[in-house]
Amino acid sequence: MVRVETVIVGAGLSGLACASLLEKHKKEYLIVEKSNRVGGRVGSIYENDYIFDVGFQVYNTAYAESSRILDLKNIDLQLFKPGSVIHNGKKFHMVSDPIRDPKNLFSSLFSSLSSFSDKLKVLLLIYELSNYRIENDISFDMTTLEYLKQRKFSEKFIDLFFSPFFSGIFLEKDLKTSSKFFKYVFSNFSKGMACIPKNGMQKIPDSISNNINKENIFFDHALIKIDRSKILSFSNSIDIKADNIVFTGGSENLIKKKSAKYNSVCNLYFVTDIDIKNGKYIHLFPKDDLINNIAILNKVSSSYSASNNLLSISVLGDFSTFDIPINSIKKRLSNYFGGSESNYDFMKRFDIKRATIIQNKDFFKKRSSFLGEGLIVAGDHTVTGSIEGAVCSGLNASNYIIKR
Repeated sequence: MVRVETVIVGAGLSGLACASLLEKHKKEYLIVEKSNRVGGRVGSIYENDYIFDVGFQVYNTAYAESSRILDLKNIDLQLFKPGSVIHNGKKFHMVSDPIRDPKNLFSSLFSSLSSFSDKLKVLLLIYELSNYRIENDISFDMTTLEYLKQRKFSEKFIDLFFSPFFSGIFLEKDLKTSSKFFKYVFSNFSKGMACIPKNGMQKIPDSISNNINKENIFFDHALIKIDRSKILSFSNSIDIKADNIVFTGGSENLIKKKSAKYNSVCNLYFVTDIDIKNGKYIHLFPKDDLINNIAILNKVSSSYSASNNLLSISVLGDFSTFDIPINSIKKRLSNYFGGSESNYDFMKRFDIKRATIIQNKDFFKKRSSFLGEGLIVAGDHTVTGSIEGAVCSGLNASNYIIKR
């Protein structure tokens, strides 16, 4: 039997962040990971000169703790344009940030998607949430939709901008997500820039793992049982005894009945030879009953595709047992971007059941990271459902161990 001071279950972002700080403080630890790679829900597949991220995700330059432990120069973040291009069922409209995207000030100010009153309310919200922190927010929590209505945004602007944009982040269509998480996300987007690493989202966990002794990561170790004396049993018949156990990726389910619940998404990739205007903006489709958003990834980073345009399409919900009509998607793409259906080739599909944490009203009252002496839960569900939340949760877990 192996004996170690700390076992970290899972090599996702929270597990890696935890290990990186323990490494820095010369603490003894092992990471045990059931798959053969680091990253958990953040990753990429490299095939035939294309990069397919496992689900459409972005990094935000406002993430302070993540940016401290990442080698940002090596990751080489590539920026989306601030704002969105929105199809209202008839044509595209641009909603850009007039401060950071002054070139499109005129089109944004006079976009028919929002009234002048809506634009003023957005600017006021940016100002009010400039230094927002969830832990300092003692206001009454409500759904995001209730909050937007309370702020008196017009129904049209909610339907055509807020709903598709934040549905694509929350991965739920009804904006039931906590208004406190909305404020957190809105604050980050108003301060930072959405971006992707030049060579795919996998480079984010890869960067953190560079701070870790590779001999301390055991891959292909699926945890099957934990006993009261903190002995962990794995599918390959190896037992490890630990003084501290850090549970990530929902592994705490083995000793705890209640676990986080998730929203699901289906991520589709298509390639096309059609040149797409304003390709550095995320495209939103509030009137489409399938497509929520499309990102033209090679327009942001040319590494994603050596030749054709690579489209990442998000369809909200669990479609893992359903056939999504690919021909229907092709027809929609030709209607939106031009050309014929034959100009769009289907490449890859990811069905992600555990995509984003469900963070409904009062979610931030109910979290707990400590299950008992030396038993710690890490993961974005203990902080905020984001890359930054995952990293912070890992750092919190390691700080607890170091202080012990």
